Amino acid sequence: MALKVSGFSSAALDYKIIYFDNQNTPTAAIQENVTGTSGRWYSVDVDNKSGSAVYVRMYDGFGPVLGTSASHWGFMVPATTAQRFEIPGGAPFTALNLWTTSGDDPKDNTAPASNGVIVTVVSS
Repeated sequence: MALKVSGFSSAALDYKIIYFDNQNTPTAAIQENVTGTSGRWYSVDVDNKSGSAVYVRMYDGFGPVLGTSASHWGFMVPATTAQRFEIPGGAPFTALNLWTTSGDDPKDNTAPASNGVIVTVVSS
């Protein structure tokens, strides 16, 4: 699993791209405070190359507990599908945490059934 954060600046907006790749190690582990600061997230791209549906979970706040803390935002992506989810104007967050699961319960902590999921989040 790899997590990469890149910051960019333009005349219109400073933004970050968070790249989360669990292609080699399917896991439901929480990636905590991925931007390192508060901000707004604008879009989530999910490329699910696996043979099973995957749920991307996002939690706002510090110290989420896998299996106990319910995600604030959740996105289901069917097997072998790529999808984009956008929030025009963005959604504010204090500390952005993310993880992937194979169940639809917002508190689910079941690792995806197989590897092959890439999640990209754009935030400011």
